[in-house]
Amino acid sequence: MSLDIAMIAWGWALVNFVWQGVVVGAAVALLLALMRGASARWRYAVCAAGLALCLGLPLAQCLDLAPAETEFIGELPPLAEQMPALVSAWALGTALMLARLALGLAWVGRARRRSTPAPAEWQARLDGLARRLGLKRPVPLRLLPDLAGPIALGMFRPCVLLPAALLTRLPVDLIEALLAHELAHVRRWDYAANLLQSAVEALLFFHPVVWWLSARMRHERELVADEISAELLGDSRRLALALHALSEMDCSDMTPSPALAARGGDLLARIERLLAPRPQATGWKLALPALLIAATSFVVQAKGREPVEPPPSPVAIEAEAPPVQQLRLPVNAKHVIVIDDTTGKVLMARDADTAVPIASLTKLLTAMVVLDAKLDPNEKLRITSDDVDTLKHSRSRVRVGTQMSRQAALELALMESENRAAAALARTFPGGEAGFEKAMQAKIRALGLKRTAITDPTGLSPANTSTATEMAAITAAAARYGEIERITSVKKTKVPVDGRQREVRNTNRLVGAKGWNIRVSKTGYTEEAGRCLAMRILSGKRPVTVVLLDADGSANRLRDAALIRKSLARQAF
Repeated sequence: MSLDIAMIAWGWALVNFVWQGVVVGAAVALLLALMRGASARWRYAVCAAGLALCLGLPLAQCLDLAPAETEFIGELPPLAEQMPALVSAWALGTALMLARLALGLAWVGRARRRSTPAPAEWQARLDGLARRLGLKRPVPLRLLPDLAGPIALGMFRPCVLLPAALLTRLPVDLIEALLAHELAHVRRWDYAANLLQSAVEALLFFHPVVWWLSARMRHERELVADEISAELLGDSRRLALALHALSEMDCSDMTPSPALAARGGDLLARIERLLAPRPQATGWKLALPALLIAATSFVVQAKGREPVEPPPSPVAIEAEAPPVQQLRLPVNAKHVIVIDDTTGKVLMARDADTAVPIASLTKLLTAMVVLDAKLDPNEKLRITSDDVDTLKHSRSRVRVGTQMSRQAALELALMESENRAAAALARTFPGGEAGFEKAMQAKIRALGLKRTAITDPTGLSPANTSTATEMAAITAAAARYGEIERITSVKKTKVPVDGRQREVRNTNRLVGAKGWNIRVSKTGYTEEAGRCLAMRILSGKRPVTVVLLDADGSANRLRDAALIRKSLARQAF
């Protein structure tokens, strides 16, 4: 077979794969939808099979077309003339993708060489976890300073790299949970699977279905490792807390693709799954018929969906009687209220009328007072020493002397909960801080709040108190301000500070997360207030206000919010 014939055959196989890949992607998407309640192991297997099929189809077609030789060329002469150019473009793209993979492997090699052995007691901890997982191969634990989190490297000589700073920044039990996750990757030979996956990405780089399948496969791989490590630890909550602590570390994950990092995948979804696992009773039973359906025909899709319906949960059964039932959930927050804003009905309440510190939830009131004054949003404000927190000595990204517009200060205060920006908004209010205090008290009276007391614009003072019920009224009032809704409902934005664009991220990690439609949001934390959250969400088309006060840690606050959202989704409003 001549080189020209081989090039034409391969080019035609690539052209055909454009539509074949779409069919494979649709089939896998259907199977994954059917297997929502199944174990992550089954979904990972389906993604791996789909990716293997994506590679196998063009290879098989190329081998099938090549023997046709001159007959094949004679059928499509115009297209045959274009094949050399098409294959050359494919070869160039593949070469670039393989070069990218080679750079990642080079980084892995350098990281291994630059790392140093971990202290003996930590190696002993890792060896103990490895024995419990049934690992026969030795797995050295090594330290490397410039890492975002633990990573597993190598196939035949695996090792786990750990950021040196992690040993002092996280408790021992949380570090062990992260190490267990990495050992789960080693036991499953995930490093080798990841390399093969990267090779398929390089060969079929032009097809979006391949990238979607590959990304989904990596996501499911992390969930499988989470399941294995949670089983080993006997405590999924410990791993969730470790992942949450890792997500809050101030570093960006720049780990190249050949490495397997604990920070991989959608951390928020993984934490939610560990804290509130979905029922998996029908998972393994569902996977086999679903695979059979895909292999035979897509005509029986409707039949394949029948076994997916899970048995009704107690919450769903309760929802069938009256239209709306009170939610009874094992939340961690000490003061909770959930209100259907359309009807005003209280869907859930827990000690909602006790006045407690509200921390930075105060900034919703601060923003409303500033917006009510209709001040020039473009007026330049300068951060001074008067804006520095001398009560809690909290950290700030805004230095004394920084200049920004009033609009920028408002966005920093609401999104990043920047205390100096909030203090500057009050200090530059007409009449100064005394004028701001007077306007704040007038706002509290206008909202009819009887048990709310505000003494400073930031929320740092424990004297800033309210109840969950009145905090819900404050959140509902804030939702009537289009500017507050716009600012607090985005995951991140850019704000001009000192003439430069600074990226600002929402302190509420639920904003922008899959399954969440958050219209107004504000988080808060002080030692006295605990972890607080006030937000308006859309459950279906109904606006619902959720207030959580004094939760024990961000992970518990996240779990509470997830439980409430899922329970609302089951309710028939």
